[in-house]
Amino acid sequence: FMEFEISEVVERFKRIQDSICEFLEETTAQKFREDPWDYEKGRGGGRTRVWEASSAEAVIEKGGVNFSAIGGDSLPQAATDAHQLAGDQSFEATGVSIVIHPNNPHIPTIHMNIRFFFTAGKWWFGGGIDLTPYYPVRDQVIFFHKHLREVCERHAQPYEKFKQICDKYFYLPHRNEARGVGGIFFDQLNTTTSSCTATELFEFVCDLGMNFIPLYKRFLVENMNRSFTDQQREFQLIRRARYVEFNLLWDRGTKFGIQSNGRTESILMSMPATAIWKYNYAPPEGSEEQKVLNTYFQPAEWAEMDYSTPSE
Repeated sequence: FMEFEISEVVERFKRIQDSICEFLEETTAQKFREDPWDYEKGRGGGRTRVWEASSAEAVIEKGGVNFSAIGGDSLPQAATDAHQLAGDQSFEATGVSIVIHPNNPHIPTIHMNIRFFFTAGKWWFGGGIDLTPYYPVRDQVIFFHKHLREVCERHAQPYEKFKQICDKYFYLPHRNEARGVGGIFFDQLNTTTSSCTATELFEFVCDLGMNFIPLYKRFLVENMNRSFTDQQREFQLIRRARYVEFNLLWDRGTKFGIQSNGRTESILMSMPATAIWKYNYAPPEGSEEQKVLNTYFQPAEWAEMDYSTPSE
């Protein structure tokens, strides 16, 4: 029922991790630190690769590109709850997970993951990519969504559906706001839920993984040399606190990792190095920060919008 072996997914995902790490090292001139680990509760392990800035001049303040391939004899509760499965079943799971928190408020935080899950005769792909800007450039946000739509259309995947799932998932109900400007998100993607073959779905997920590079390259190259003020840095840290709130309160991946006795350091790699909470914070009336919150932190049809400058 699968036209490929799990080992093939593992090898492709490893190569995607390698390619993204190479791109980030070349673009930022920062080296990652690798931390290989074993899954003590079962089989397999992973390669955690982290960036931690030693100076404020560094492009990446905190980030990671993680690969894991684990297996076990019983499913974690987060998986049984989310997918209505019995807990006494063996499983195999592999994936690449990325979170980059830049120093410069003009560069967005980005998150991506691609994953494959197999248990009890069932299998599926999941994943997605979403963007959390602090001082968004409208044309860059439009580019991000148009590029994602092209990737989806190339593989006969429903961009609009995946975008709506993303908008719904990366939402903070206790704040009544989106985490960022969205992207795409999907889960349980297989030959039952899609008209594509297993191989076609595998190629889509791998293509999405590799497209992290052209997607994020533009944000890095165009913004990393822009100057910023202390006020802009503070706003970035306030918004980062919302990112932390989502990951710790709502994110299914975090819950799965913790409940499966996964590697805590790798799971919490998504946390920024610094974030601040200000009681009852609201940006000043008419400020740039207020415009950002009003314009960008509710879902919008970015891929349908026209660029401001014709050269795009």
